[in-house]
Amino acid sequence: MLSRNGLISHSMPNPDTKNPYQLHLAELNWQEAGVPVANQYDDIYFSTQHGLEETRHVFLQHNQLAERWQTLQKNQFTIAETGFGTGLNFLAACQLWQQSGPNTHAQLHFISAEKHPLSHKDLSRALASWPELERWANELLAQYPVLTPGHHRLDFAGGIHLHLLLGDALECFEQLRHSHLPEYRHPPGFAVDAWFLDGFAPSKNPDLWSQELLSMIAQLSRKGTTLATFTAVGEVRRQLSTFGFNMQKVKGFGHKREMLKGHFIEYPANSSSPQITPSAPENKTPKTAWYINGSHPMAKNRHVAVIGAGLAGCFTAYAMARRGWRVSLIDSQPAPAMGASGNPQGMLYTSLSPESGLLNQFHLSSYLYALRLYRRLLAQQLIPEDAIHFCGLLQLAHSEKLTLLLPKLKSTFSQLPELVSFHSPESASKLAGFDLDLPGWFFPQSGWASPAQLCKSLATHHAIELLSECPIREIVRENDSWQLRDDRGQQRCESEVVVIANSYHSMKLEQTSNLPLKTIRGQVTELATNPLTHSISCVICHEGYITPAYAGHHHLGATFDLNNQRQQVTAEDHTRNLQSLNRALPQLKASDIDQLGGWAGVRCASPDYLPLVGPLHQHKQFQQRYAQLAKNAHAAISTAGNYYPGLYLNVAHGSRGLTTAPLCAELLAATINQEPPPLPRRLLTALNPARFTIRDILRGKVLK
Repeated sequence: MLSRNGLISHSMPNPDTKNPYQLHLAELNWQEAGVPVANQYDDIYFSTQHGLEETRHVFLQHNQLAERWQTLQKNQFTIAETGFGTGLNFLAACQLWQQSGPNTHAQLHFISAEKHPLSHKDLSRALASWPELERWANELLAQYPVLTPGHHRLDFAGGIHLHLLLGDALECFEQLRHSHLPEYRHPPGFAVDAWFLDGFAPSKNPDLWSQELLSMIAQLSRKGTTLATFTAVGEVRRQLSTFGFNMQKVKGFGHKREMLKGHFIEYPANSSSPQITPSAPENKTPKTAWYINGSHPMAKNRHVAVIGAGLAGCFTAYAMARRGWRVSLIDSQPAPAMGASGNPQGMLYTSLSPESGLLNQFHLSSYLYALRLYRRLLAQQLIPEDAIHFCGLLQLAHSEKLTLLLPKLKSTFSQLPELVSFHSPESASKLAGFDLDLPGWFFPQSGWASPAQLCKSLATHHAIELLSECPIREIVRENDSWQLRDDRGQQRCESEVVVIANSYHSMKLEQTSNLPLKTIRGQVTELATNPLTHSISCVICHEGYITPAYAGHHHLGATFDLNNQRQQVTAEDHTRNLQSLNRALPQLKASDIDQLGGWAGVRCASPDYLPLVGPLHQHKQFQQRYAQLAKNAHAAISTAGNYYPGLYLNVAHGSRGLTTAPLCAELLAATINQEPPPLPRRLLTALNPARFTIRDILRGKVLK
């Protein structure tokens, strides 16, 4: 959305509403023939008689998709669309993708922006018009996200990925650019291969045909990118020509005499592009390209070494293996998940806030993605049925702070019952399975999972080779590859691409020794089921948590001790967990320490409690290149950052690894494989490991 001064603001993902989590859904009228009409634009979404045929004629045929896919040489293809609507174009593309038979590991990325999405109910009714697309429609309906502003990544069978961008199209597409800086207006890796311009008619919805948006479309294109649209409006054709598309009119569909198609040549040097106001954290260094990775060649042999077989490492290995990469998964322990990921039962948890800061945006996005992924893994029988239970999670307002927060959350999230609902002590008691004295809020899609079972299942993928009892103490760059050596100096693996995902142990490597990671010891107590606890039916969070019974036991915890790496289970911490439980739920009367089991692990976190995910920077060179920022945060330093070629990081998930690791793994895999990112640029920048080096420079800290 353009502000009054003509600049684009990204301080909030949805500036049209006071509530940063609320979208204005499509308001529909239904014609007798079952055709939905958008009240906001007084226009139809499709014709029930010819809608699918029109989609095939305008978008599939005139982007020459069948011919291009049948001879596809690369491993991916990206379509972008300016109005998702009912998803008809997406479903038709899914059908054609399957029929065209691209190579085994090829992926179709379909990026679509929508400001006014349909409700699940309306979407289901609209898609019922197309029985031949039922297979893909059912997949879409099963995964249709909680409708909050931002980027939603949905994964489908056959290597198809839907990137549903909910919000203003210009803002959403701008966040796919590598940078707001004009020097980096064109992505160096991924670019759109074909555009579907399918907003409502220009006279009905001019925002989707604005000069600014058409310029952004050109900036996300590469030479040869195609474009098709049902409209033949002269101003649209002229603007697209101005921004580098070779456009022509061709025969339209049915009663429409003409339509437009074109292909991209190059973005003219003298063309103006929309001015961008940087979003956080870019606004701290608005003219500096520190977050740009200038050394990102595609690996030739599609082999990656992943150090660490906990949640971060196993999800990263699985994400790369799904893309057809050969993976060496390396761990110092005899089996996966023997460190901090060994918790018998972990919560699928996210905290809510009425504010939409970067931390909250990231945690909500990762939580929703993790729930979708876990359901797909269960449906595909890739993880055991008892590895995860979607029993729901109840957060009790156990403190004065949470009691004051509850009405604010209820006001903010009351229109999203599929995400969270709010309960009195009486209704909370019905959800929990026993009497409670406190109100709270309930996450109906949540529950608990076994991290160890997840890790072991993911590591069995046929493309993953597990190298156990192999501690890596040194990685050395030689002949365009990384040599991974153990504590005796023996080379254990060689790869062009390496992902470091071994939690706080990563600080033992030279390249990561300057990272500001901290350790947090956590102990979980195992409590045998008894007549007072057997009725617990969901995860209950207070200042700690207790899970429903699993194999005759509940798990409660966990303690939180900074800078403590002790892994022995202690009676003292069992006492702390029981005291925490009894303060919140005194009716359970848990007290017999002698009969308790338990588990302890050391988690890894960052100073801002966001994970460190992305390319790994060269610390000293970074400080030298951007030293000027210490005197002037607005210094214009357009040179890209100093990053190690082929070296990446995925650590510091703290106690949230079950919900943050899956999306972070997809982000890394997309980066390495040069795909569209599953998150907006503001979150990519917020996760970039180099952010702490930049922070230190801005604070005037000296070189180390």
